[in-house]
Amino acid sequence: MAGHAVNPVKELTFPHLGPMSDMLLHLKPEQVEIGMFVDAFDGRWIDHPFWRSRFLVETAEQLALIRESGVIAVIVDRSRSQMVPGTGDEAFGEDRRKAVGGMSPPYRGVERRRARIFAPPPRERPVRPATYAQERRRAARVIDKSRGAVIDLFESARLGRAVDGGKIAPLAEAIGDSITRHSRVLINMVRLKQKDEYTYLHSVAVCALMINFARHLKLDEAEIQALGVAGLLHDVGKVAIADDVLLKPGKLTLRERSSVEGHPRAGHALLAQSPDIPAAALEVCMRHHEKMDGSGYPDGLGDGELSLYARMGAICDVYDAVTSDRPYKAAWTPCEALTAMQSWTGHFDPQLLDRFADSLGIFPVGTLVTLSGGMLGIVTGSAGESGEAIAVRVFFSCDLLAECSPFDCEIAPTMREPRILGRASQKFWRFDDWPATVARVLAAQPEADAAP
Repeated sequence: MAGHAVNPVKELTFPHLGPMSDMLLHLKPEQVEIGMFVDAFDGRWIDHPFWRSRFLVETAEQLALIRESGVIAVIVDRSRSQMVPGTGDEAFGEDRRKAVGGMSPPYRGVERRRARIFAPPPRERPVRPATYAQERRRAARVIDKSRGAVIDLFESARLGRAVDGGKIAPLAEAIGDSITRHSRVLINMVRLKQKDEYTYLHSVAVCALMINFARHLKLDEAEIQALGVAGLLHDVGKVAIADDVLLKPGKLTLRERSSVEGHPRAGHALLAQSPDIPAAALEVCMRHHEKMDGSGYPDGLGDGELSLYARMGAICDVYDAVTSDRPYKAAWTPCEALTAMQSWTGHFDPQLLDRFADSLGIFPVGTLVTLSGGMLGIVTGSAGESGEAIAVRVFFSCDLLAECSPFDCEIAPTMREPRILGRASQKFWRFDDWPATVARVLAAQPEADAAP
């Protein structure tokens, strides 16, 4: 980043920010202090180690990570910072008025504000990370409570009662906290639901997937929570469908199909009775069965008419449906599901589907991925007893810039090495004829007992 000067007067392009306000400071990483509220990072998302880009700096560990990161600058929100009593604005003193690149920042000349600008931000309590094994027990309790709450929600809806959004929001928050501690545990566990509990746990699963997806897209925290609520409520209209139709293993009649396709409108009408339901929940409830090519329902909307929330909801809903055991279909593994979904032209937003796969760390068959050991591999399928792991054919050394003898490995969902760091660019690594490369590598005889 040498020689990359930042003009602090320009309008920044963070998704949740407009022009820099007088409460937003553009600081070098080494100028950040404990008690400051980070509103965004100026730089690539991969250059900072945090799952979110908006949080209160509360520990020396967080501070060290920020100062050692590769970001160009840190955007600090004065209005949400909590400085040590007695420091007040002095924490943003003259040395911190030096903008990155040596230019005057946009807040120069703004009248100083003291104690009142340091009000604590809403719900910025820290949630500590956990190992995969540690989180399993806690996630099981969250799932059990969520199942009961969703059952109560559906029963109340059957009686025509308005949905109490005040009771749903804390549930989405608890699911979000589990994902914060370990992003994969609850999602993997709720996928293994029994057939007879699909209706209720499907809502919990979609909530978890929406929260995880929204965080990967770096949406605002308020949006993330609203989309969690949307996941819990997206199928509430199914209370209007008779159980014998909802669970029918065979082909539906035209009348039965019409009943099923009416559930988005029924759910939207039910949610609209409550004043505290987020707009995102109403949108996802009505639009999660629409398709990009206009062949979905209830209104046959297409590409340019579907919001980000609707597109996210469609992906999360179908992914959980096809990876769950149903009365009429056995579950697919995550890798099988994403491979199939990628092939359904016109159904999903293809770029967003790739981002969804990235958010789960699970990729369709044939995807080129980078491994933590400095190798490239091709995803060949799912692995492990429940399909949580990913099978990869390793074939290329990034250090040597050359292919090596191929070997197979299984990538577990824990942090154990090796790990998948993300999808790799076929063009960057100069695999000009990627289909031919995949066919050749997968046809080769892999080495036995090799490890990256």
